[in-house]
Amino acid sequence: MTSYFQRYLAGEHEAVWAELRAAGSISDALTADCAAVATETMRRVRRHVDRLAEQLTELGLRSQPLAPFRSPPTESDVARLDELAAAIGGLPFALDACLRHVGRVWFAGDCVALGLYYEDDVPPGVEQVLADPLVLADVDYLSFSWAELLEIRAEEPDAGLLFELAPDELHKAAFSGGTHDIPLPQRVADPVLLGVLDRPGITLVEYLRLSIAWGGLPGWATAPDRVPPALTKLRAEPDF
Repeated sequence: MTSYFQRYLAGEHEAVWAELRAAGSISDALTADCAAVATETMRRVRRHVDRLAEQLTELGLRSQPLAPFRSPPTESDVARLDELAAAIGGLPFALDACLRHVGRVWFAGDCVALGLYYEDDVPPGVEQVLADPLVLADVDYLSFSWAELLEIRAEEPDAGLLFELAPDELHKAAFSGGTHDIPLPQRVADPVLLGVLDRPGITLVEYLRLSIAWGGLPGWATAPDRVPPALTKLRAEPDF
């Protein structure tokens, strides 16, 4: 029988992820196969992110608050992730691979050419689109979140971990808002990403696919007739 990983390499990206999602909690028999798919997926995501980081630099994006566009995970991060996953009780395979191979991503900031406004004022007469620039938390933030939960559990023993993977669309545009969250622990292949505007039920891989398709700014999918010309050069067909 052909493995999910072999099928994925053959180009069945969406079908493989759909079947792994439908499997629910991943069994021991599927663990290695699912992990291989997740790893290859996030390696491809990483290449897209690095490409976008270079292009965004050329377009003059100023990240706000000031931060590198991507901070790759270190060997120490990977070792800590193994410990955290065990302590938490299991991470979704897509999230684990994202933390392990992509690391921290921060595309929020100011770039007039892309209709991004954070500290800059929106020009008069311009209707701002919540572009939802790609942001991904890293192992450091997962470690912080786990330590914070342990303190909460001193008074609320049954408290669960709602991992804030990113600010939401409003926060990324310097408005008061919420977060994009993943409940933990989970042993599913691809977790639902809570809090994404107008996209209930979207999973992490689906969200990343949407983000790459829209040049790292998936919020522009809500206003395709107003897409800035500069954004068209950033868009790519997801290969994951």
